[in-house]
Amino acid sequence: MSHPVFLAVDTATEACSVAINGPAGLVEECQVLANAHSQILLPMITRVLQRAGLQLADVQAIACGVGPGGFTGVRIGVSTAQALAMARGLPVYPVSSLQALAAGIAQPRVLAALDARKGEVYAAEYVQDADGLPVLQGAERVCPPSAVSWPSDGFYWGVGTAWPLYHLCWQQENILGWTQDHFPRAAAVLRLASARQARGDTGCAAVQLEPHYIRPFLPEDQQK
Repeated sequence: MSHPVFLAVDTATEACSVAINGPAGLVEECQVLANAHSQILLPMITRVLQRAGLQLADVQAIACGVGPGGFTGVRIGVSTAQALAMARGLPVYPVSSLQALAAGIAQPRVLAALDARKGEVYAAEYVQDADGLPVLQGAERVCPPSAVSWPSDGFYWGVGTAWPLYHLCWQQENILGWTQDHFPRAAAVLRLASARQARGDTGCAAVQLEPHYIRPFLPEDQQK
């Protein structure tokens, strides 16, 4: 059985990315450009479709990184995914941007951490399953970096925008290293959503798609 054509987006961080799994394989575009997602996302979707030789009518499902991440960036991705899905009655697959971050690096055990501003981080641990997909261990959380308690069993690799800022707080013998310039990418969002579909997940209706902020949205976050 052939896999459906997914269009995936992630805008939760400084990186804005779009991916599609067309007949010729995966096509992705990514730009690291803070505070410009609202201007570049739709043109990026158009270019990716063109490069894949497809039209929006060929898309069969939408996958969206829903955060955690920057409030404005997350909303842009979610609202765009909703609009595209509602226009054509397509199912939507929400994907954690922390899980997408972990899926984008070839490590069996990953400590994913994004800068959450306000002296906090979004953090989660993931361990690969038999299919090489990251599975959440415990819960995603937002807290000061000093309050993060990484696991002491097994060997892990750190990834995400919080690591260059706070790695000195997280020095443990079982943390082998960390990758600096790495963001959640639409290609990873697509891979995770496609795997869920193959396992029987039918996604959700566009109206059910919501941002995954972890912490409450406050008025002062409006421009973040």
